[in-house]
Amino acid sequence: QAYNCLIHFYKRSVMTSPVLVGNLKILTWNINGIRSIEDFQDRLQQSEADIICVQETKVTRDMLTESVACISGFTSYYGFSRRRAGYSGVATYCRLNCTPAQAEEGLAGNSGGGDTIGGTDKLKEEFTSEELKNIDAEGRCVITRHKVDMVDGQEQALVIINVYCPRADPERADRAKFKLLFYKALDIRADSLRKAGDMVVVLGDVNTSHREIDHCDPYEEFGDNPGRRFLNHFLQSDSIVDGETQTDEENCDDWQAVHVEVEDNQFIDTFRIFHPDRKLAFTCWNTQLNCRSTNYGTRIDYIFCSLNMSSFVLNCDIQPEVLGSDHCPVLAQFNLKLTSSPKPPSWCTKFFREFAGKQVKVSDFFTKGVKSDDLKRKHDAINEVSKKAKVESKKKITSFFVPKNPKENKTTEKEIESLYEVKEQNFECQENLPNSQNKTSNIAAKNAWGALFKPPAPAPLCPKHKEEALRRKVLKKGPNTGKEFWVCRRGEGRADDPEARCDFFKWVVK
Repeated sequence: QAYNCLIHFYKRSVMTSPVLVGNLKILTWNINGIRSIEDFQDRLQQSEADIICVQETKVTRDMLTESVACISGFTSYYGFSRRRAGYSGVATYCRLNCTPAQAEEGLAGNSGGGDTIGGTDKLKEEFTSEELKNIDAEGRCVITRHKVDMVDGQEQALVIINVYCPRADPERADRAKFKLLFYKALDIRADSLRKAGDMVVVLGDVNTSHREIDHCDPYEEFGDNPGRRFLNHFLQSDSIVDGETQTDEENCDDWQAVHVEVEDNQFIDTFRIFHPDRKLAFTCWNTQLNCRSTNYGTRIDYIFCSLNMSSFVLNCDIQPEVLGSDHCPVLAQFNLKLTSSPKPPSWCTKFFREFAGKQVKVSDFFTKGVKSDDLKRKHDAINEVSKKAKVESKKKITSFFVPKNPKENKTTEKEIESLYEVKEQNFECQENLPNSQNKTSNIAAKNAWGALFKPPAPAPLCPKHKEEALRRKVLKKGPNTGKEFWVCRRGEGRADDPEARCDFFKWVVK
């Protein structure tokens, strides 16, 4: 109830905000691989958003193509993984009327990509240089800083922190800790920028559903989770909800700063300003289990804004109708107008050497210090070797059976050819066998081929929906790894949903 009262307060502040000076639209979307969306350029052009932040691009710099990096009407800013190819990665695309003044790759200011936007001093007090390097090694953040055109002429900046927060692998304690350390760095950096006077937006795939209302199946002790405790600290709220628990000083989570002070509850979830009680508002689904068809998912994609810009929020909503990924976009609108920078920051992809369009001399394509006559002789020699190889390659089929070292095996081509003659004689002998024996042999051969190409057994019907079951294979390591089984083909869903998958299960009998 206290949370809803707080939301209503922010609604009133939005309605009484200054005169409309702009309608800035910011979108975030985990695209699950930028190369998997064939019409990405068209989607970008057709989007109503002014600034589009995408996560999980799954490209490193050497994999990025100019057609995706340099799209007409936009400037783009990428974060790349330094550890694995085709992994993680984020990107921020800004329309030309929203070109940022500064752009930086990385959350900790340690990746060396782009400008130094500021707010990193406290990070250096809290983390070691090696820890900061690790935080930025997976390309999980891009920060852009934009000039805001204020009505009163006062200088103001908007900082957008585009993040793809790590997932806590339940089987790897190091990844769970890495996720919380990333949260800590995000908390400190956002707090420092906010205290410096900037409006701050933190958006992207946070990889934690905040409250029970944001999860399709909130389990027992749902709130007793360090990631949710971080969101309780980070986001504005007057009370603990959904059985969420605070962390005492003796049991300190890894996301909590130890050497620096960070203020609590300085950001707000813009979606919940306008939809405080909306259920089933999910942004991520398990597509392998067809969970999107039954809307059995979680809300882990957010657009957070600092409290000093809450009065400028006009709207925020999810877009579950947009397909192409296992996530859906989130779009927020702000009563802000940005002043475009006359020149993009240095980290803009158009300035990457591979896309800069620098002229290359014709002489660069030739080897220095080699005369044309030498090149001609070398070319003729290569052609001669090639012709000789072609001639030598034209051999009899029996030559493929001759060993590489004839001393080791003295079998000659004539002996091999004699083997083929023996086989032909055997076939002639078989033709002279009685018809009964030929018939028996043909039946046996037919049965053997029939067993080899036997069609698969028809799929059983699940008893509840009377539909053909889906064939799956056990991938998890264990005694049943590789075994196949039948399950209901419908999507995973709530137990009370008649359209969801039933509990039919049957091992495949081969």
